[in-house]
Amino acid sequence: MGAVDNTAIQRLLHPRSIAILGASDNPIKLSGRPIELMKRFGYTGRLLPINARRSEVQGLPAFRSLDDIDGDIDLAMVMLPADKVVDGVRDCAKRGIPAAIVGASGFAEVGGRGEALQQQLQDVIAETGIRVLGPNCLGMFSLRDRALPTFTSAMDNGGELREGPVSFVSQSGAFGTFIFSAAQAAGLGISHFLNTGNEADLSVAEVLGGLVETDETKVLMAYLEGVHHGRELLQVARRAHELDKPILAVKVGRSEAGARAAQSHTASLAGEDAVFDGATRQHGIVRLDGMEQLLDAGLVFADGRRARGRRLSTLSLSGGAGVLMADQASSNGLQVQPWDEAWQRRMAEVIPPFGSPRNPVDLTATLISDPGMLRRALEITVEHPGTDMIAVLLGNSDNASGPLIDAIEQAYRSTDRPLVVVWTGGSGRPRRRLQDLGIPCFTDPGRAAAALGKLADFSLRPPLPAAERPDDIDDQVVRGILRDARQQGRVQLNEYESSRLIAAYGVPCSGAFPADDPDSAVAAARDLGGPVAVKLLSDHIGHKSDIGGVRLGLTGDATIRTAAAELLDIAREAGDPAARLLVQRMAGGDTELIVGIKRDPAFGPVVVVGFGGVLVEVLADSQVGVAPLDAAASKRLLTSLRGSRLFGEVRGKPARDLDAAADVVARLSWLAHDLADDIAELDVNPLLLDQVGKGVVAVDCLAVLTKPEK
Repeated sequence: MGAVDNTAIQRLLHPRSIAILGASDNPIKLSGRPIELMKRFGYTGRLLPINARRSEVQGLPAFRSLDDIDGDIDLAMVMLPADKVVDGVRDCAKRGIPAAIVGASGFAEVGGRGEALQQQLQDVIAETGIRVLGPNCLGMFSLRDRALPTFTSAMDNGGELREGPVSFVSQSGAFGTFIFSAAQAAGLGISHFLNTGNEADLSVAEVLGGLVETDETKVLMAYLEGVHHGRELLQVARRAHELDKPILAVKVGRSEAGARAAQSHTASLAGEDAVFDGATRQHGIVRLDGMEQLLDAGLVFADGRRARGRRLSTLSLSGGAGVLMADQASSNGLQVQPWDEAWQRRMAEVIPPFGSPRNPVDLTATLISDPGMLRRALEITVEHPGTDMIAVLLGNSDNASGPLIDAIEQAYRSTDRPLVVVWTGGSGRPRRRLQDLGIPCFTDPGRAAAALGKLADFSLRPPLPAAERPDDIDDQVVRGILRDARQQGRVQLNEYESSRLIAAYGVPCSGAFPADDPDSAVAAARDLGGPVAVKLLSDHIGHKSDIGGVRLGLTGDATIRTAAAELLDIAREAGDPAARLLVQRMAGGDTELIVGIKRDPAFGPVVVVGFGGVLVEVLADSQVGVAPLDAAASKRLLTSLRGSRLFGEVRGKPARDLDAAADVVARLSWLAHDLADDIAELDVNPLLLDQVGKGVVAVDCLAVLTKPEK
């Protein structure tokens, strides 16, 4: 996203002049709708219909070609059949138009001829530098300028367009406009809406990158069906983080298809959706599960307020509703704590004696006959130092809604803390009035609590990773291991080579020696001392334990010799007569982790952490981060595991050395980053974690190389 690209995107977002290629005089036809919509809603710029057969289109002067137009043209909307689009876009580029929207379908989404057409379009884009939104897209809305180069029916519902601080980008056209319409109905003001369609050129990430730089955009929303430019999306997330502009994203398709046919545990744990989930969490993108959650979060984020903590104070007309809100708040990571006695006494002075001043505060139904009570109670709540967020729960009460809304508005304007209203039942008029005042209003306590929980998560988000490459990496050893494997035409390293590779990155590994036969295995065990493990050493057999290729805790020459002979027999039966043995010192530590790396098609090298051992897929307790990571981000990955309580003191066991584990994760993330072109997958499983001060040790490692390019 260079300066030139962003300039073109800004012209797309704020066009002062729009040419419509193939403009129809019929406002009902798709090619006539963009002009009709912009005339109807009052587009403030120059509208330039291109029609070779007419001198006038819908009452506007028409032009035979782009060359007949004087002055600059910021944007072209190409409303031509698919087989005419490539020539039309080429004409736009020759005319010096920086950006174009292609509405036609019939490209890659239909396969065959359409794929060839889309490639031709991409060739023109590459040759000329013009930026293109689409094809197969509904276009764009810029509500500030009333620029509506679109043919959607979303504008046919009547009523005024509600402009606001939220910009929305969707890969889906129709569903994106459904969300736009629902946002307008919910009182969520929109600045821009763009549909990226097939993304032959401009992706969601690039469009978000342009929007985040606009003054009118304070919140970014995205609807994604897939991610093809993951690293660009994370660059935008970093910029949004700097500007304190939240990105709210819905991504559909949580399947694990990307993990099929995996050679390592890492690949099966880090499917496409798991990588997206980890990448967005790591970079402060707020992921949501559907349209309602997206719009609810948009309502509470749109006013720009941030939560200083997770403490929620609730004032309710109904004690039952207050309890429900407390339950829902707790489920969403918020805290509904009883106020201390001094503040309870203050609240008790303004509510009925049969109410509750604890929090949730039960104002009782007396509120309906004494609406001024809400004003007094809110004044105290706003002053309360232990309140980070406020929720007001009301229902029905249409006749008393005027003074109640006045009290809410006064409290809302008097504080910068997030304040939401849940107004259930009634005519709906009070909710619409609150919407008009810009105060987030819901009909369900659970939805309000979920939105506030997301706001708290974002407001209290940790810094983005600022990883620094360790200065003790032995690059010479790394190059030697990879060179030898490549020269031998291998795509899998054996355990000894894999362990040497991670040791070169500073990962502690249990001492081990390779052995060719039972006698050399006995000699290696004597050199290592103490109990040993004897394992198959093969660059063909990935998971040794699956075929009984591991013996643990062995002592005594005879025992080791027998085990070694049995393992070599197993290797021959498994089809690898060239397999050797690895004799390894038994290591301490009773908490088994897995740390792995892989290359994701969208986000590049990623690191996976989880609870490991032979049951790693059964436990399925893992988290994913985009490499490289610093120690703090690595520690957050580990503590976000469902079983993270095992790192603390449990049943008399001392706490585990979590800092040492985080250091290993960070180092392996740098291995993933540095060797992204060479390492396809790598597992350290298990990484044994001991008590604080005793560190970690890797006792098994498997590395799979990328296949050489043909």
